[in-house]
Amino acid sequence: MKYLFILLLISPLAFSQSDEDKEFIELYLKIQSLEKEIASLRNEVEILETQVKFYQERNVELIDEIDSKLISLMSVEDLKSIESNDTPQTQTLNSYEQAIVLIQKGNLDAALTALNVYVQNAEESDETPLAYFWLGEINLSNGNLAVATQNFNTLIGLYPAHWRVPLAKYKLAAIYLEQGDEDRAVAQFESVVRDFPESSAAKASRESLSSLE
Repeated sequence: MKYLFILLLISPLAFSQSDEDKEFIELYLKIQSLEKEIASLRNEVEILETQVKFYQERNVELIDEIDSKLISLMSVEDLKSIESNDTPQTQTLNSYEQAIVLIQKGNLDAALTALNVYVQNAEESDETPLAYFWLGEINLSNGNLAVATQNFNTLIGLYPAHWRVPLAKYKLAAIYLEQGDEDRAVAQFESVVRDFPESSAAKASRESLSSLE
């Protein structure tokens, strides 16, 4: 009877210990499972980061390639060199798209009119900053330096993060040189190098600064 009483006292402890061990094992297995999920998620994040980096670098390469062409030649002349047969019919396009087609055909006066109509009447869109850029390009090509300066400054002021800003600032520096304001041109070139060091406009600005020394 005495031994039975002792056994009855010990048995709950034994069962209790067994339950605790079971809970501990279950908790341990859950932790292991969570660690595997975290490792898998980390791997997925690394893959996504690699993909994002690739596309960012590719985008930069494409922009730099375009910028290099625009810097080496007048942008208007580049567009005019495209075969007009490859362009869609203007009556199906908005005024911005019509302007691009007209530039390709060499009709800069009509393109200028279409772009002015666009920036004055069209709703805000991704094409708006580009319209200001091309207004600056055409006015610069036509020798209207004051108006071109205004166009480029509008682009820079309203859309400071736009990918066309480095080239617009470079063009402004070129205008200042044309006007004989070397100090202002140097300041603008230095601004391009400082703010957009990896751009083609920065590379061209460095070359311009070297030639002015």
